[in-house]
Amino acid sequence: MSTIDLSKKVLIITLLIFAVLTAAFTFTHNMQLSNFLELEQADTLENVERVQNAVSTRQGYIDYIVQDWACWDDTYQFIEDGNQQYIDVDLQNETLAGIRVNVMLFVNESGDVVYTKSVDINSTEERPVPAGLLKMIEEGTLLTTGENDTISGIVLLDEGPMFIACHPILTTKYEGPSKGTLIFGRFFDNYLLESFKDTTRSSLSMYRTDQEMPSDFQEEFQKFSETPDMILVEPLSEERVAGYFELRDISDQPALIIRADFPRELYLHGERTLNYMYLFLLFTGLLTGIGVKFALDRLFISRLVEIDDFVTKVRSEKDLSKRLSLKDNDELYRLSREINGMLNEIDLAEQGVKAQEREKKVLLDSLNELVVFVNPEMKIIWANKAALKYMQMDLEKAVGLFLKAAPDISGQLVEYTQLEQAFVTGEKKSGEFTSKDGRIWFFQAIPVADENGKIIGVMETRRDVTESKKAEQLLREKHIAEAANRTKSEFLANMSHELRTPLNSIIGFSDLLYEKVYGELNVKQIKAVGNISRSGKHLLNLINDILDLSKVEAGKLELDYKDFELASKLNSIKNMLSPIADKKMIKVEIQVDKNLATIRADDARFVQILYNLLDNAIKFSHENGLVKIEAKKKGELVEVTVKDYGIGIKVEDQNKLFKPFSQVDSFFSKQFQGTGLGLALVKQLVNLHGGYVWFSSKIEEGSTFAFTLPINRDDRNGDNGEIKSLNRAETAENPDF
Repeated sequence: MSTIDLSKKVLIITLLIFAVLTAAFTFTHNMQLSNFLELEQADTLENVERVQNAVSTRQGYIDYIVQDWACWDDTYQFIEDGNQQYIDVDLQNETLAGIRVNVMLFVNESGDVVYTKSVDINSTEERPVPAGLLKMIEEGTLLTTGENDTISGIVLLDEGPMFIACHPILTTKYEGPSKGTLIFGRFFDNYLLESFKDTTRSSLSMYRTDQEMPSDFQEEFQKFSETPDMILVEPLSEERVAGYFELRDISDQPALIIRADFPRELYLHGERTLNYMYLFLLFTGLLTGIGVKFALDRLFISRLVEIDDFVTKVRSEKDLSKRLSLKDNDELYRLSREINGMLNEIDLAEQGVKAQEREKKVLLDSLNELVVFVNPEMKIIWANKAALKYMQMDLEKAVGLFLKAAPDISGQLVEYTQLEQAFVTGEKKSGEFTSKDGRIWFFQAIPVADENGKIIGVMETRRDVTESKKAEQLLREKHIAEAANRTKSEFLANMSHELRTPLNSIIGFSDLLYEKVYGELNVKQIKAVGNISRSGKHLLNLINDILDLSKVEAGKLELDYKDFELASKLNSIKNMLSPIADKKMIKVEIQVDKNLATIRADDARFVQILYNLLDNAIKFSHENGLVKIEAKKKGELVEVTVKDYGIGIKVEDQNKLFKPFSQVDSFFSKQFQGTGLGLALVKQLVNLHGGYVWFSSKIEEGSTFAFTLPINRDDRNGDNGEIKSLNRAETAENPDF
């Protein structure tokens, strides 16, 4: 164990103790915090119950008032005769405002409304009776059915929620029979809610259940469906806590949800106290740990580090003359003394070893080849620097290693050279050998004899000649490929000429037959002759492309440079392909840089280049699609792009582009007519003009093919072109894409 590791372990133990204490403090802190949460919840429940009591008190007051009015002889008589004096004296607006009632309804035993009164309590102005109350009376919801039957609770009206109290109309002595039902109502409006806030010293919020509510009210409303008549306590924020309770209507259905929120003084005070205690304990533990660590470092670790640094320095500098200073008569003192004695012995042994190794090292390092010397037991005696580097080991590990077990230099070569026979015959062996990893080696096995002629070992040398062999092979293959390519191009050119003569006759005579020059033809004959003509023309185009491609590859195609107007040429190519585009209802747009008027190039080859690109764009576009042709000036070059929004090209198929007779997918080759020569010819023709071509494509988003040509050029240069496939990163950096 090194002293540095010991210091780390002491630090880890100190940190572990501190972590355990921290975990214990945290656990205690959380337990106490949960107790404060329980106290806060109990306090909140108590405060919310005060709000509930205030609401219940208001409902009880209305119940008491309606009972007092319903059990009154004057009211009993008014239901029977509807005397005006009762109305004039007792049913004034100020009377309703004085008893804090918004609505008063008198209904006889038949369910007919005898008299109604609705006022604004604050202004004493008369208001229309809520239509919802009248509808409930018609439905019988608010009518009592007996002398002891009462109705009390909340009803939800369009004008707002209302406290309702219904009582049977009896005599002052509470005797019947009941003459009907007296209904009192008080709106649960903001004024009443504010009075509850003042009474309970709470912050209150109220929402109806039949209307949209804030998210926290909606969550609590869902919980009330599972636990009705419960008070739910939830923290609103770090500073406030809220209690929720629901009020049910006279049908025992949820009507209102009220939230009372209060400052979290109890919890926050407890949390601050616990945090102070927690930080104090952590700070105390941290100081204790630092003190213990400092003491251990001072008394023990620093001395061990000093010994470790000394040993490391001796080993790195290989200076065995250094000695460790001695102090304090303890175990570390005795350890230092033993280290000094060991250094003395090692120093003496090292001097002898260095003398022996010096001669071998000079010999080994003077050779460039891999050199290994083995004894008759086929064990390595020594190896030069190159061999040791190849085996990835030092000399100490290599000496004594069985040759067949040596990494990278054994195996088949040992069996091939048969070094054992060299010890018997004493003959030198040399040759070339190919290893399993494909490397080619030139090797020699040279027996080494002592002064008496006895073979004491074999020196094996090896030199890697792989790269030189590859260079020779590539040169031979290059000459063969160039010869084959020239032969192919000449053959294709000759065959194309030989095929065009009879093919032109076939096309000419089939067109004459199709035009009925030699007489009338029936429908089937006309169709067959048309197919012959179209197939012949397609084959002629293919032969022309092959001939052009062969001429380019053979270096026989010459460009006829002339000036032409770029925009006019682009429009003419568009018109040539308009029947194909119109068939798929594809729109072709052309945009030419206003700084571009004319360019100098081979106009026929320019048409051939753009025709192929535009034909491909239309061919692989969806119906009702769009193809854009754009020409820009880029310094001394014109850049032409053809962009479609069609099927796109897969990444794995993009390397097939611009290769003769190659199409990106066998499915597309069946669905779309083509030979795979168009893009290959485009690339060659652009290169001949001294330009280059590139593309970008993405599946189902379309493809963009572009090329550049010198605006004014009158010589031929076909070696400067190149093809670029822009990946996403390159496309993002290129503003043209």
